[in-house]
Amino acid sequence: MSYKSTYYSLILFHILLLSVVIFPTGEARASADIVNPKQVYSYSVMQRDIEKLANEYPDLVSVRTLGQTAYGRQLWAVKLGRGDSVLFLNGSHHAREWMTTALLMKMIDTYAQSYTLDKSIGPYKIREILNRVSIWIVPMVNPDGVTLSQQGTAGLPKNAAAMLSRYNRGSADFTRWKANMQGLDLNRQYPANWSTMKNAVSYPNYQNYRGTKPVQAPEVKMMMDFTYKIDPDITISYHSSGEIIFWNYRTLPANLARDWEIASSLARLTGYNLVRPEKNPSGGGYKDWFIQEFGRPGFTIEIGNYAGESNLPLSAFGKVWNENRQVPLYTASQTYKLWLKRQNVQILNQHMSLFASTPVYQGAGTAASSSVTSPHDVLTLARKGDWYQIKTETGAGWIHPAPGQLGIVEEIGAEADIKQKAVLRKYPDAFAPKVAYLSSQSLKVTGRIGSWLRVDLGQGEWWLDGREVVLRWPVEPAKTDNAEEGAAAATEGAGAESAGPENAANSAGPDSTAPETTPAP
Repeated sequence: MSYKSTYYSLILFHILLLSVVIFPTGEARASADIVNPKQVYSYSVMQRDIEKLANEYPDLVSVRTLGQTAYGRQLWAVKLGRGDSVLFLNGSHHAREWMTTALLMKMIDTYAQSYTLDKSIGPYKIREILNRVSIWIVPMVNPDGVTLSQQGTAGLPKNAAAMLSRYNRGSADFTRWKANMQGLDLNRQYPANWSTMKNAVSYPNYQNYRGTKPVQAPEVKMMMDFTYKIDPDITISYHSSGEIIFWNYRTLPANLARDWEIASSLARLTGYNLVRPEKNPSGGGYKDWFIQEFGRPGFTIEIGNYAGESNLPLSAFGKVWNENRQVPLYTASQTYKLWLKRQNVQILNQHMSLFASTPVYQGAGTAASSSVTSPHDVLTLARKGDWYQIKTETGAGWIHPAPGQLGIVEEIGAEADIKQKAVLRKYPDAFAPKVAYLSSQSLKVTGRIGSWLRVDLGQGEWWLDGREVVLRWPVEPAKTDNAEEGAAAATEGAGAESAGPENAANSAGPDSTAPETTPAP
């Protein structure tokens, strides 16, 4: 390259930098607390907070509804995390136990903040855990019952209010209410030895009515269907009160040591007592059904000092939070181990691009790394769960890349029009280190992975979220009639010869349904 061309290239690069603001890559921000658990935590407050959390953390928190209750309230499920393994938490099966909803919502808020800021809670690195595990949470299984327990029958039609008063044995005080608004005790509705359940009443009641058949309540049907769908390795049902942990329900002998080890760790974390397994347990609960149906660890954790037939006082929350704030983090680490153990090895033999320095391990899931590999094109030999075996200079090793650090780049040629301030990142992920802010301009796009675009700044290639820009493809010149006739004649002259390299390349344009993919240069 001549001195003059080098000079003009440098001028062009510095002009481009005028519209780029470089800043330290460690910068991260998170909002102030969204969830206030020290209040009567109602269904409407929960809905508001769920919406705020999803808006504040769109790449970490997602929301779906499982359906509606008999009174039209939604059963909300919140996903926190980015991993393929699943931990499932739920609360407020029983109406008066609504502090469990506040506890779960506080967990979502705290963990999302810590992930964004790349912080730890105790010994647990939140980003590492939530990159491996997705925690699904149904904070309020019984929204109708919770609303009745908190607000009484105010606003209900007279006939409905009279019916619920009968179910409450004539009392106008609904703070003791456990059932849904049909008088069904949801935690006695699951098909786990339902017919032989103990201490069940035979009529709709504020507590302990199991119904006329299992899965009679729509809330229970939704919970079972959702559990099958997400296929969790561990579940925790939060209840109150008593500071005890149920961990066994006719558990198979082969699983006793596994479940006992996790339960004992939960007892040490919380300071709660483990309930000794009964010879003939009652059944009908969510934890009972999960253990029996899936053969995996399931737990019921009763928070707070025993409060009798009432909700826990708001003053109890601070202690409850301190006892339980690490529980899902420990349990998520165990969830990941169980999930990874179930994964089969898949043969790949596929070229991929590694975008960040990554430790290399001797096996999938092993604790100690033997070396570190730098960003480069790698040959991935196999996959087990979210681990990849790659070819190395000394043979083969296993890597465990974070989201966005490993992928297949589709080579493209296009322009990205930035209409408002956008962020450049080191690799294609919303939580990758930030490289620069970009103002309104157009940039050359050389590749993409999903919605992420690789852009060329002249002196380096970084990544841009394609959802924030307008992508423009080059317009091919229109062919004239003479050109089409000439092309047809050339084709006839070539006979059965195959298309040359230029024609082959043109056949796979931006609108091709199967674009060619190659490793990034």
